[in-house]
Amino acid sequence: MNPLRRLLHEPLFHFLVVGGLAAALFGDRGGAPRRIDMDEGLRRGLRQDFQRRTGAPPTAQEESALLRRWVDEEILVREAQALGLDRGDVVVRRRLLQKMEFLAEESRPLPEPDEATLRAHLESHPERWQVAPGVRFTHVFVGRERHGDATLADARALLARLVAGEDPASLGDPFLRGREVGPSSRDEIAAQFGAEFASFVTELPVGTWSGPVGSSYGLHLVRVEQRRPGGPPPLAEVREAVRHDWIEERRAEARRAKLDDLRRHYDLRGVP
Repeated sequence: MNPLRRLLHEPLFHFLVVGGLAAALFGDRGGAPRRIDMDEGLRRGLRQDFQRRTGAPPTAQEESALLRRWVDEEILVREAQALGLDRGDVVVRRRLLQKMEFLAEESRPLPEPDEATLRAHLESHPERWQVAPGVRFTHVFVGRERHGDATLADARALLARLVAGEDPASLGDPFLRGREVGPSSRDEIAAQFGAEFASFVTELPVGTWSGPVGSSYGLHLVRVEQRRPGGPPPLAEVREAVRHDWIEERRAEARRAKLDDLRRHYDLRGVP
């Protein structure tokens, strides 16, 4: 669609026209700046944005349309500001806040944190990445629907074969969630298998087949493969999360510093 025709269909355009007529009839709108400069940096930015959206650089005709549309939008924005249409609008206010916060964050370029910085950040805020103690285990499932009254006897027979060294992958019934679980905390195990099962498994020694223990699915024979201690995990396991958290803290500091600086230029009365 032609840029001008598209503009004529925009509700914002109609709003601005009505607002402009009202201001012309009932008062001085203050006047918008009349000069518009389109330097090479702006043109290059429009071309790059077009290529990001379409995957190809604009043709000469497309670039001309881009420039005309940008001028149309710039004129409307300036006229809207001259009419005061940006004041009292929650959406406009929110967008302006977002842009100013972004500028405040960017006022302090952040270096890429090194390993020592990230480790210190992790150690100074261990509660943010705290993990509960947990276990990783293998289980062999014996379903009640398939085995009926023989479920318990069949489970005990399978336990004897497992203790004797048979491969668990060749024993038991198929289980939708798989044979390997975890590392998972007691609460995570309870959510999947039930509280009784979780209490039993989290107290087992490592490397020994035990059971049978019941769950909402049937009976299980279980071997704990590994215990996970509680507390903050090693940096290698949460490095990206720690890095993100460190960056967000630095950005928040930059925003606060910029706001404190700007506050000094205002006469604040009755404001904390």
